[in-house]
Amino acid sequence: MSLSKLSQTCFSRHQAKTFIRFSSSDFKSLLGPPAVANPYADNGRNRFAAPIIPINHGNVFASIKVPINETPEAIAYKPAVEDVKEPPIAERIMEKALKVEIAKEASTPSPNPAPTTAIDELNSLKDSLNKLEEAAAKPSSSSGSSGDNNDHTSTPEEIEARRKRMERNTRIGGYVVLGGSIIGFISFCFYYGRAQRDEAGNVIADEFSGSFLAPFYRIANSFKLWRDYVVEPAREQLLPDPLPAPYLQPKYTIVIELKNILVHPEWTYKTGYRFLKRPALDYFLDVIGYPNFEVVIYSSESMMTAAPVVDSFDPKQRIMYKLFRDCTKYMNGHHVKDLSKLNRDLSKVIYIDFDAKSGQLNPENMLRVPEWRGNMDDTSLVDLAELLKTIHLSDAEDVRPMLQYYSQYDDPAKEFRRRAVYLSQQEEQKKQQPDESSMLKRYSGRLFGFRRHASA
Repeated sequence: MSLSKLSQTCFSRHQAKTFIRFSSSDFKSLLGPPAVANPYADNGRNRFAAPIIPINHGNVFASIKVPINETPEAIAYKPAVEDVKEPPIAERIMEKALKVEIAKEASTPSPNPAPTTAIDELNSLKDSLNKLEEAAAKPSSSSGSSGDNNDHTSTPEEIEARRKRMERNTRIGGYVVLGGSIIGFISFCFYYGRAQRDEAGNVIADEFSGSFLAPFYRIANSFKLWRDYVVEPAREQLLPDPLPAPYLQPKYTIVIELKNILVHPEWTYKTGYRFLKRPALDYFLDVIGYPNFEVVIYSSESMMTAAPVVDSFDPKQRIMYKLFRDCTKYMNGHHVKDLSKLNRDLSKVIYIDFDAKSGQLNPENMLRVPEWRGNMDDTSLVDLAELLKTIHLSDAEDVRPMLQYYSQYDDPAKEFRRRAVYLSQQEEQKKQQPDESSMLKRYSGRLFGFRRHASA
């Protein structure tokens, strides 16, 4: 018997007393209009909201609406009972309890039976279900406590034997795992560290041939090659040899970073990912381009990203070489440019970048400039071009002292411009001042009694 059937049985005595109040005016009887007026049609009869008495018992949920000024016998309610599927054992227990209760009521009739209501029946049902739940919970708790009692009743000898058995099993498992790992590592080395063979199946001799530990050496060498592939530059000489005569090889080499020096990456919802071209970039390339300097783009960006950008703003091919991320050295999370692998004389190499960590291997060759963040009013490339042109005209054998001097300023190009303006002002002042030596020669003839004759 399900829980819903049990509730229906308890409420069967009062089904005759219950009634349904139809407050809707749209209800019409099939027999025609009623001869007597509906007493509940008056909206002013129940002006106050009727209290709702919630009854919650286990899986039985019912709400009884008690109208004001009515007797308990005239209660109108609709018990909202959900059909809950109980386990078979619970159904049998509830069915047996119901039979016992019915038999008890039949055997002991009360002399003065008091009138009962639906609320009393629900309360009695609640008490009986509580007792049944307590009775059903006792066997499970007793079974759990019996296991604990068995553990507590174990003798110290049994506990010690159990502990030793667990230690032995753990030790054996550790030996098995360790032995399997060693055997697997040796098998891996002998399989992947075997010597290579040619098409005929003959063994190709290498530097590790003839040694018993040759497979291990080959495995270690493979890891070293993989590390060098990731960390070291792609090749030992990043640039080809200088141009031989009669071709013109520029005396100085300018190595410059691409990102945030010449262009700036930008992303917007409208345009997506793109690169902004720095103001005066064309003028800058015209000044430092071939044949004045050997210009090399050395960027930490990948070739797939940076190469199309360089080709787009340099259609005249003023940039001679392009080096990208695969030519950098990965150190402590940074892509470092190793100028010693450029195959050029470092005394004539000028490296321009904003990140000091990227040039940490050759700091004396670095001209550190401020980072460009996309300001379109920037004119730093004009000043930087004038600085590099001055270095070119100076024909210095070693540019590193000049680079170290200007690198001590936050903006070397601005400092060079300030000095250039100062020197030009000094020259103007010298031109405006009269020459005292010429004035003395002019009046010396009259002073000593002879006239200075101008040569024909």
